[in-house]
Amino acid sequence: MTTPPPVVASSPPPAGAPPTKVAKGDYPYGIPVPGKPHLVESPYSPGKYIDVEGFPPGTEVKDPYTDKIFLVP
Repeated sequence: MTTPPPVVASSPPPAGAPPTKVAKGDYPYGIPVPGKPHLVESPYSPGKYIDVEGFPPGTEVKDPYTDKIFLVP
């Protein structure tokens, strides 16, 4: 059984799309930005913010700065 490719943070799923299966692996979580509910700080690129609006918690997303996968908190 293969896992689906990770979801890229720059393109949220379409409205009404079914939830994506998530394989947790050993990926770190993004760091929530205080006062900015849809932004997280990349665990790989400190000081770089990524908009994860539309992605449910636990979803794998790709850091657009490093192309590494992290989880939405």
